[in-house]
Amino acid sequence: MKKYIPILSLLVLPFITQAQQTITGLALPESVVAYKGGYFVSDIGVKLDPTAKDGDGAISFVNSAGKLQELKYFNDSLNAPKGLEIIGDIIYVADIDHLKGYNISTRQKVFDLNLEGKAVLLNDLSKVDDSLLVITDSFKSHALLINVNTASWTILKGDMMVPNGILYNAQRDEVYVCSMGADLDGTGKLFSKKLHDDNAAFEPMEGSPIGLFDGIVQLDDHRLLVSDWITIKDPVKGNLYVYDLDKKQYTKIETKRSPADIALDVKKHDLLIPQLLDNRLEIVSLKKLGL
Repeated sequence: MKKYIPILSLLVLPFITQAQQTITGLALPESVVAYKGGYFVSDIGVKLDPTAKDGDGAISFVNSAGKLQELKYFNDSLNAPKGLEIIGDIIYVADIDHLKGYNISTRQKVFDLNLEGKAVLLNDLSKVDDSLLVITDSFKSHALLINVNTASWTILKGDMMVPNGILYNAQRDEVYVCSMGADLDGTGKLFSKKLHDDNAAFEPMEGSPIGLFDGIVQLDDHRLLVSDWITIKDPVKGNLYVYDLDKKQYTKIETKRSPADIALDVKKHDLLIPQLLDNRLEIVSLKKLGL
């Protein structure tokens, strides 16, 4: 049988290499979004200071071949860009106390909601429809609903300790938020609220895992996936938690350290994991993760 091993290895190798891919050369990548076979990645910049208005942030573009095509796709000053979301041909990015929008085709800035003095650390964002976004303000401990057509906004009811990732589930009309815990101590939970119920406020979700949560995505109609740093100080690994909305239970998958604002490439069935501290983007097959 040994003489067949090299042949078998050659047959299996393409499937292994497609199951996981690493994109290097990024600058503290925080968030990622799939776009036409490629990926936009938000880079905080040279210094790990999420609130510094230092102008060294950027949005990078990784092409469909998995190559870092441009470290700075848009020729505009960004400070510490984080969450990304695309509506039509416009990519929106949370940049400390501004929500900015760029036309992907022209590469020009077309939207800039200035929340200076009103927001402290805008973090993750999620599309509700073609005009509405929900976005977390981590250091204000709440989430906002923003109309990008009118540049108007409201605060959603309910406080959370350092909210980070946010996701809107249109089927259930629910907004999910994962938090980091008081003083980033890893006691964060999952929270939810009915978006179009003015009386509803964010409440902890039953059976929630506990952690230092960053990103959140929806795997299917009943499962969420959340990334967990475990600790801010010298992390050696991270976790992914699969939370079942119906059973109100979760399972854990170990991953590499500093998994930031994760996203899905739905067409390729891949999970996109920015590894912030190691300046790289991991692309992992959902099948490889057992998902």
